[in-house]
Formats: sequence, structure tokens, C-alpha cells
Amino acid sequence: MHDGSLPTIEDVIDLYNRGGIDRPSRDDEIHQLNLPQSEKADLIAFLQTLNGAPKSFSVPALPR
Repeated sequence: MHDGSLPTIEDVIDLYNRGGIDRPSRDDEIHQLNLPQSEKADLIAFLQTLNGAPKSFSVPALPR
């Protein structure tokens, strides 16, 4: 999770599957996903494919 409070992607998926953290700042559009175990496993498998090495690029000189 963005703040390190959840150690694994599985824990993050479980949190969002339950509807996130109930707090006043939570958007009304956030709700329980109710994903079955098979869909959570598919989501985790997909997320684990999103990786790669950083790519180098040169920053152009911008006019002043």
C-alpha cells in the first residue's frame, strides 16, 4: 500500500474488496467489490505482470 501499512498485494486486494477504510474522507463511489477468490487471484496475477526495468531517456533543453 502507498504508506506501507499492508505488506502484500493480497492484503491490499482484500482491503479494497471489503470496501476500503471507512472514514469521512472516503469517496461515496468506493464500495465493496465482492470479488470471488478466483477473480482476486486473476487480478493479483495480472498485477504481477506489470513490471519492467526503468528506461533511460534524455531530457531536452527547453527554451527560455
